[in-house]
Amino acid sequence: MATRPVACFVAVCDLCGTSETNQGYTPHGATEQAVIDIVTEKWGDPTCGWTHTWDGRLVCNTEDDEAHTTAHEEAGKTISSCAMTVTFPR
Repeated sequence: MATRPVACFVAVCDLCGTSETNQGYTPHGATEQAVIDIVTEKWGDPTCGWTHTWDGRLVCNTEDDEAHTTAHEEAGKTISSCAMTVTFPR
């Protein structure tokens, strides 16, 4: 059986250290930017996913505590019990 090593980048929440989404999937990509794009836009949807803060931190959407909520809100996202929504500044 042939094998080869493969390197990838895994998203890690800077607040709680998780590497999983709320679906239990571990986001990964071939480059740092690729995995950031995957987790923050949920494959093109900026209303879902993690937050990439102005100071470069990645913040997951799996935890619902004050630190996570604050980071998302500062980026323009609001977490509610039913869904995360984004309000873009005008």
